[in-house]
Amino acid sequence: MIILTGASGGIGKEMLWDLSELDDVIGIYNSSKPSCEINGRVSLQKVNLNVQDEVDYFIEMNKTVLSNITIVHGAGLSEDGLAINYSKDMWENVLQVNLTANFMLTKALLPLMVKQKWGRVIHFSSIRVAPGTVSYSTTKYALLGMSRVLAKEYGKFNVTSNSLILGAFNTGMFQGLKSKVKKEMVGQIPSKKIGDVKNIVSAIGFIVESSFVNGAEITIDGGASV
Repeated sequence: MIILTGASGGIGKEMLWDLSELDDVIGIYNSSKPSCEINGRVSLQKVNLNVQDEVDYFIEMNKTVLSNITIVHGAGLSEDGLAINYSKDMWENVLQVNLTANFMLTKALLPLMVKQKWGRVIHFSSIRVAPGTVSYSTTKYALLGMSRVLAKEYGKFNVTSNSLILGAFNTGMFQGLKSKVKKEMVGQIPSKKIGDVKNIVSAIGFIVESSFVNGAEITIDGGASV
């Protein structure tokens, strides 16, 4: 079973169909239900991952289908602003979505994965480091540390934790950037083409099948960071 957070976001919504070719999928959303074409292998469930009771209820309601669990942490939030002007609320909002929710869901599912001696935890990091992204960039780099610790702690149970470091894609946050920033990002890609979400799904499939890939950071950016 694949559990995808951020199912209503650009990348998450685009991945639902392709992920269902790998396994059954539960797409988690918080505020708005995804309006997208899905098939019989995909279900959508509303969960606020920062509320412990909702996380516990989600696991209780799905415990009969939660086996061979792959968590894909696709939820992400960016509130841009220069550090000197950044408010505490903006900072905490981004940390809650990008970091705390990730940890709470992972922690809640770890006992099942350990018991079953199988699990895959996949975090979405980012190559984006730019002025105005202090909270977003901080959380995306923090996820790399979290992933490495989880890899060390739970690899002995055949539970792996890996990070996908994403570049510019044809949906998601990239589409909301200013045209000048988009042009600069595309200019850094050798092929001068932005990525297709299918590339992310292919990497997820590789991680699912590869028990010896653990604590890795796989960059999917078309060579922009080379």
